[in-house]
Amino acid sequence: MPTMPVDRGFYVTSGFGPRWGTVHYGTDFGRDGGSGGHPIYAVKDGTVTAAGPASGFGQWINVDHPASVGGGLTVYGHIIPEVRVGQAVREGQRIGRINPDSRTNGGVAPHLHLEWHRYVWSPPGPDRLDPMPLLAGARWPGDRPPAPSTSKESTVKVLDWHDRFHFGQHRPTSEIKTICIHVTVNAPGTPAENVANYQIRSESGSYHELVDTRPVVLIENTPDWMTWSAGPTANWRGLHRSFVMRGNETAAQWLAQDAMLRAGAERDAAWATRYGIPVRKITAAQLRAGEKGFHGHHDASLAWGESDHVDPGPGFPWDHYLNLVRQYQAGGPAPKKEEDVMAADLNTKIKVASGEEHRAQDLIKWTDERVYELTREGGRLDRIEAKLDKLLEGK
Repeated sequence: MPTMPVDRGFYVTSGFGPRWGTVHYGTDFGRDGGSGGHPIYAVKDGTVTAAGPASGFGQWINVDHPASVGGGLTVYGHIIPEVRVGQAVREGQRIGRINPDSRTNGGVAPHLHLEWHRYVWSPPGPDRLDPMPLLAGARWPGDRPPAPSTSKESTVKVLDWHDRFHFGQHRPTSEIKTICIHVTVNAPGTPAENVANYQIRSESGSYHELVDTRPVVLIENTPDWMTWSAGPTANWRGLHRSFVMRGNETAAQWLAQDAMLRAGAERDAAWATRYGIPVRKITAAQLRAGEKGFHGHHDASLAWGESDHVDPGPGFPWDHYLNLVRQYQAGGPAPKKEEDVMAADLNTKIKVASGEEHRAQDLIKWTDERVYELTREGGRLDRIEAKLDKLLEGK
């Protein structure tokens, strides 16, 4: 989790994006009553690679961040440095102060100009990122870090940006209209890092985020990048999340991976809120019509014919997953549902009771369909199971 580059009380005075007939490749921070002389802080651990005079900035500081904290480089402009080149700095460490002399920035009121570069220092273009999504959830300097959690929550990791793992191209976030769900076609239990490393070596595709069963969320690309995920049209319009699963799982097998589903749903809730995506499942026809919502890779294949993939598969529990997303939007996490456990337990029960493997698979599929119907009707676990037992007697 990064730290804000300024103290509490500062706010964005000029954001990243179009400004004055050009593009502002950074974010400006100021405060009521004037900003001159106020301290600035390193947003993450790193090494100072520049500190001193810089054209257009008066003076600046550049901090290169190692892969262990996500990589990239941050630039702090219109400031007076208090660090030197080659110095290691820690997240939240004071590294300078805002220059009170407005003559150093074209007569504009003193402020901090922050840039976030994808890899190393880059000229204006797609390798300069909007800092605010990357600062989402950041602490203010001086705030205590949150206490370590004792519950089984997801771990969020960021792929090393120096791997240049972003096959695709820059796209404006205003183009984002959907969240597309995939599977990687790997056995459950495969680490997300293994999938990403294969994609890097083979240049076989990419996603925005992977989620595995541990659960670990691995961020491969930022939302402003068009990934290679589901064909050109879906790539341009969508955010792409892939679960490390095979895609032939039954509904019960998906529901048994409760922690993984919750990890993905929590991240999708943040995306849906940020980009105005309604939490609803949309069809191929709705995709073609330009509507917003959630869909699978299969829906994109049907909509535009640019891919032949059918993931995440017919067993993916769309209603349950989108309900989790809604609950996280409302301030979750959501309590674990009794029927989630029931479905997984009944899946095992029916498989054991059957004599032949192919018969077991038929019964599992049939059972999943009945469980889905019964849980939608509501009812206590023991009553639903009793209903299912009666139905099984007829099989």
